[in-house]
Amino acid sequence: MKKDFININNHRGFTLIEIIVAMTIMGLLVLLGSFGLQSAVDGYTLARDNAHLSQKAQAALDRMAIEFASITFNGAQSRYNIITGNNSSLTYTANFGGADENHTIALGGSQVQLDNIPLTDIVGAFQLTYMNSNGAVVGGAVDPAVRIIGVSLTLNGPNGITRIFNTRVALQR
Repeated sequence: MKKDFININNHRGFTLIEIIVAMTIMGLLVLLGSFGLQSAVDGYTLARDNAHLSQKAQAALDRMAIEFASITFNGAQSRYNIITGNNSSLTYTANFGGADENHTIALGGSQVQLDNIPLTDIVGAFQLTYMNSNGAVVGGAVDPAVRIIGVSLTLNGPNGITRIFNTRVALQR
């Protein structure tokens, strides 16, 4: 009986160097993929933070627009019932549900407040501008020519995000 011996040298396989090169290439591909994943996560976080800031600003600006549009008109004096005001606060008489009420919107610390109740926080800047019906800036809040109130609101979000939101509200009769 003749025995056939298997020659080990005839079997093909991977050498240690080939395995190390393959693992190095796979490691580099995983590393590059993780950078892409990190960029996607950062993009999502930035978009989420921007959306949060926009929602806060929109809610505050909408409430201020409702308040300013409800400022009563004093026909005898041909002016709106704005009691006092400057570039960061406004006290006025508004009519809600048939009753006249005095209200104040003002910057208090890092909050814009309506009668000392926060409308929004993380405020970097808040400015009110008083304009006539043509959009030209007038002398101040109590000027009889005031027909439009401009609002500029700057919010400071996380990670150094700062956004400026602006609106104008035409006073109603």
